[in-house]
Amino acid sequence: MHPYERRRHAALRADQEIIGRAAAWLRHDAVQAGYAGLTHPEYAFGLASLLDEIALRAADDEHLRGHAVRVCRTMLGDRMDMPATRRTRRR
Repeated sequence: MHPYERRRHAALRADQEIIGRAAAWLRHDAVQAGYAGLTHPEYAFGLASLLDEIALRAADDEHLRGHAVRVCRTMLGDRMDMPATRRTRRR
C-alpha cells in the first residue's frame, strides 16, 4: 500500500471513529436522560443511527464526512476544528 493511501485510510478510520463515538454518546445520553424523565429518546436513537450510516459510508462523500466530523467533534466537546483555540503554550 502506498504511503498516501495509508494516510488516507488512517484519516478515514479516525473520522469514522469520531462519528461512531458521537453516536454512542447520543445513545448513552438518551438512556441517562430517560432516567431523568426524557419523553422521546427515540429521536436521539434515530440520530445515532444516521451517524452510524454516515460512518459506514464516510469514504463516499468527502464534504459530508468533513461536516459530520466537525458536528460530532462539537457534540463531544472536542475543539480541534476551532482555529481560534490556541493549542500550544508559548514560553
